[in-house]
Amino acid sequence: MKTLFAVGFASLYGLIVRLLFGFMEDFMGIMSITFLVLVPVFIGFLTVILIPKVSNGAVAFFLPWLTSLVILFITISFNIEGAICWIMVFPFFAVLAGIGGSIAYSIKKRKAGNKGLDKHNNDWGKPNTLNVSVLFFVPALLGYLEGERTLVPVEYTITKQMEIAAPPAEVWNQLTHINELKETERRASFSTVMGFPRHLRTVADTFAPGGTRFAVYEKGLYFKETISEYVPGKRMVLAIKTDPDNIPPTVMDEHILIGGKHLDILKDEYSLEELPDGNSRLSLSSRFRINTPLNWYAGLWATYLMSDILTGELELVKNRATKAAGQCKTN
Repeated sequence: MKTLFAVGFASLYGLIVRLLFGFMEDFMGIMSITFLVLVPVFIGFLTVILIPKVSNGAVAFFLPWLTSLVILFITISFNIEGAICWIMVFPFFAVLAGIGGSIAYSIKKRKAGNKGLDKHNNDWGKPNTLNVSVLFFVPALLGYLEGERTLVPVEYTITKQMEIAAPPAEVWNQLTHINELKETERRASFSTVMGFPRHLRTVADTFAPGGTRFAVYEKGLYFKETISEYVPGKRMVLAIKTDPDNIPPTVMDEHILIGGKHLDILKDEYSLEELPDGNSRLSLSSRFRINTPLNWYAGLWATYLMSDILTGELELVKNRATKAAGQCKTN
């Protein structure tokens, strides 16, 4: 029962802090070191310090993961946080909560040894006003002082390429005419499982410098792409502009909103070359920017997801071009 109380109280604390940071987002951001690092440590600390008896260090480390799961479930259920954002942050969040639990366990052991009393003696057995005030005041103060000072914009470029058993002319034709995708072509991938909408179609007014291309996805997501360079059959460079105000709020979490404060896609580039056997090699590179205080972690996820999306686009062209080339040989 006391374990359930500890998990429940720590979960309530985490939820209140999350709502506080969301309500005061103009002054202290959720995408901050204070919220992403300090708050989970506090949650883990609170979970363990409230339990009179913790059998060992492993329990102290992993029990706060349960608290983190409770917070995850509630925030997703009530649309406080998006599933895709939580999936990405949970490993980091849970480990930090575990560190907080380990710190609490060490303090409890040291106090028990110093006092020569029952080794499970716990001054935090019943949270008092001072204890709780410190837990709320410190993150709020540090979050306010931090603001957006720790956000660091960094640009990444990733490139994926694929060999296609079709002549370059056919590959280029399929690349520039991505009409409505059939249901069988809307591949299930890691990015779609994470919640990224599936590609529906791509339309363009003209294929020439200055032309406009729209890549349309599910849930109302689309990318407006301006052709900045165009060499027929060889190269196409697209400058991407995404207006976050035109993306429905149900598409993705606000903290990973494309074109928003923390993530933006800047440019895509297709290049096509003919192989000695007459087949083709199609490459697609994408340049994007992330802007967080933990780019080393966010960059891992962003690079993996973008790689998955680019691979899906190349596979679509490959499958269509290969099929069309096969039909031509048959005829």
